[in-house]
Amino acid sequence: MRWAAALMSAACVIQVLGYLYALPGHLGDPTWSQHAQFHMVEAFIWITGFDVAIVALAWGPLQRKERWSFWLLTALFVSAQGGHFLASAAVPQGRPAYRWYDWALLGVLLLYAIGLGASASVIYRARPAAQQSGPASRPAP
Repeated sequence: MRWAAALMSAACVIQVLGYLYALPGHLGDPTWSQHAQFHMVEAFIWITGFDVAIVALAWGPLQRKERWSFWLLTALFVSAQGGHFLASAAVPQGRPAYRWYDWALLGVLLLYAIGLGASASVIYRARPAAQQSGPASRPAP
């Protein structure tokens, strides 16, 4: 389970570094309005917050096999890792000019997806805590 968390964490670090790389190029760009630049900074803050939450969940509740954390990490996967692709579908003419950016984010998405899939196989292979002990799991006398 640790390697699943490590993959998801690596995806988060790469994503934040990628956005940090892209941020200066958009700030002060004369083709971007002040309002658009505001939203770029806002998006960077949001994605960093999402990624910090992902890392905390992956190394905390997910390691304890708390199933709710898997579902929250799945929702965060859709928004944090899939956000670029959802935005590209919604506003195709606003996509980045360079295709390598799409491929880089696809790599990050796949890294996270592999970690998420690995964690699912561990969590759902394990029996819930309620089934591991208690009257229902004891043999009849």
